[in-house]
Amino acid sequence: MKNSFKLLFLILAILAFSHPFLSSQKRNKGTSKREIRKRQEQANKRSQYNKFNPLQPMGHNASQARADFIWSYETANTVPQNAGNISIITPSRFSNRKGVEFGASIGGLAVVPAFYLKKRWTEGRWYFASRHQVYSYAPMLYWGNELGYTSIYPLNRNLPVSIALKNELILSKPFLKDLNCGSAEQAYIILTGAIAYDYGFEVEETDVELMQRKLLRQRSNVILGGGGFWSARIQGDFYIRRNLYATLAVRGLFSDSPVGKSVEQNSSVKLKLTPRFSLSAGYWMTFGNGTETPILPIIDLTYHFGNKQGREEGLFGR
Repeated sequence: MKNSFKLLFLILAILAFSHPFLSSQKRNKGTSKREIRKRQEQANKRSQYNKFNPLQPMGHNASQARADFIWSYETANTVPQNAGNISIITPSRFSNRKGVEFGASIGGLAVVPAFYLKKRWTEGRWYFASRHQVYSYAPMLYWGNELGYTSIYPLNRNLPVSIALKNELILSKPFLKDLNCGSAEQAYIILTGAIAYDYGFEVEETDVELMQRKLLRQRSNVILGGGGFWSARIQGDFYIRRNLYATLAVRGLFSDSPVGKSVEQNSSVKLKLTPRFSLSAGYWMTFGNGTETPILPIIDLTYHFGNKQGREEGLFGR
């Protein structure tokens, strides 16, 4: 009997001793899982970028992020509906209707005011758009004359006033690649070809026949009014790496005037500072006839606003 009581006491003592240990094990196991989840949440909060698409930020703000940094204003695509950007030098863009984009250069309003409307007609494997622009060089000539810049326009000569119209057809081909095991597709190269015609309507005539300065001489027909020129452009936009983009373009100008034909080349690099701001630096160079300023440096700051491009409506995108 005593042995039975001893055995029962020993079993109870073992159970009493092991119960806190087991509960502690369970408690430690649960705490470990909570710690892992907590660490993951903290890591996601610290990370600015989406693990499935490095081009977009992490969290609920991703729905407000812009993913079209690589589609420049010179391509056949438009900014998303109710979105756009505000730039200092390059045209600021806005869209209030899918496939339609309005643009104007804020920095150029006092020098060469320009406004354009771009309509995207097709999208997918190929993008096709038409762009229609109105602009004038008259303010630039006026300020150059007031400040005494004879290299822009000869002093004591009546200033021409003209309004120019530009019609352009643009065709773009994006090349896509999978990011992070196919979880997202993003264009990493966009090739664009375009042809355009500029014509200047004379409002006030002048006896000056040609502009002399480079980047202006090739546009003499439009600046002075009563003439025009054709242009053909080939451009490449590149996604180099996360937050870094580049544009390379070559343009040919063809005119029947004494200016003849010329070639222009421009390049730029865009750095995505935040999901909303980007900084661009580049140049514009001409190989045509003329004097002074064969190359024009360009530095620009852009603010991107609005939502990213939404999904197509319907199961099959109808």
